Amino acid sequence: MKTIRIDFKKIPSLPASVCALGYFDGLHTGHQELISTAIAQARRYGLESAALTFDPDPWKVLRPNANLDHLCDLDDKIRLMEASGLDLFYIVEFTHEFANLSIDQFHDFLKSLHIKEIVCGFDYTYGKMGKGDVASLESCPYFTVDVIDQISDHDEKISSSRIEKLIQQGNVLEAGKLLGYIYSIKGRVVHGYERGRILGFPTANLEQVPGSIVPGGGVYAGYVQVEDRMIPAMINVGTNPTFNNKGVTIEANLLDFQGDLYGKTARFFFANLLRGEQKFASVDDLIAQLTKDQRNTPQALISSHNLLGRTAKIWSLKPGDDIIEK
Repeated sequence: MKTIRIDFKKIPSLPASVCALGYFDGLHTGHQELISTAIAQARRYGLESAALTFDPDPWKVLRPNANLDHLCDLDDKIRLMEASGLDLFYIVEFTHEFANLSIDQFHDFLKSLHIKEIVCGFDYTYGKMGKGDVASLESCPYFTVDVIDQISDHDEKISSSRIEKLIQQGNVLEAGKLLGYIYSIKGRVVHGYERGRILGFPTANLEQVPGSIVPGGGVYAGYVQVEDRMIPAMINVGTNPTFNNKGVTIEANLLDFQGDLYGKTARFFFANLLRGEQKFASVDDLIAQLTKDQRNTPQALISSHNLLGRTAKIWSLKPGDDIIEK
C-alpha cells in the first residue's frame, strides 16, 4: 500500500481510483465493509483501490479544547489500512481553510484526486458546516457513488464511539468482535512500584501513548508484544486500591516468559475481562485472587481466539498461543 499525504492546494498526480471516504478511527467492521467494497469495485473496473482520511482529527481543529481520545493513532491507522489490502491511502491535512470548502469546492477537490467512484456510509457529511451529504454527492457528475447502509450488531450501529464506551466499561471482548481484532494500547515499558515482583507476580508496566482509550479498571486476559511474538498475559488496569495508588497503571504479568522489557516499546492486547477492580482486606487475599486470575487467563483467551490470526497479521506478529492449546 502507498500512503500519500495531501495538501488540498497542491494535489499531486494520482491514478484513477475507487475511494472510500471516512475518518476510520479503529477501522472497525463497519469501516471494513466500506474498504472491501472499494477494493471489489476497483478490481471490477481495473482501477486502484483507495481510502481517504484527515489528519489531524477535524474536531481537534474545529474544537481545539475538546478532550479527544482515539481507538488508534495515525501510525496504527496506516497499519490497519495496509492489512486490509488497499492500494492507496490518502491522508489529507485538515485545516480551517479546508473545513470551509463549499460543497462544490469539495467536489472539485475529489475530482482533482482522480477519483472515479466513491464509497461512503449512509450518514457521511462534508464541506462547510457539514452541509454536504450523500444526496449532494450523488448529484455530482464527476463520479459514481456507492452508499453503504448502516452496519449493525444486535440492531445497533457499529461505530467508533460505541466501541470506545465498551472498552471504557471493560467489555473488551465485545469491542474486539466489533473491531474485528483484539484491541491494544502501545507504549514504552517503564519501572513501576515493583510490588508485583514482591508478591510473586512480576509485571511489565506500560507508559501508554497519550490519547489512547484506556480499558476500565480490572484484570484482563490478553497478550503482550515481545519482539515479534504475542505472549499470553494477565493485565491489570487501575489504581491498585489495596495499596491506594494515586494514578492509573497498566501492568502485565506475562505467562511463561523470562526476560527484561524495560525501556522497550510494546503493545498490550486486551482480549477478555477476568474481573473488575477490587480492594482486598489483606495482601494474602490479593495474592490468592491473583493466583486464580493467572490460572483463569488461558481459558479466558479462548473466547477471542478467532480474532488472534487477524490481530497478529495487522501488527506483523506471531500469536504465542501455545498456552491455549495445552
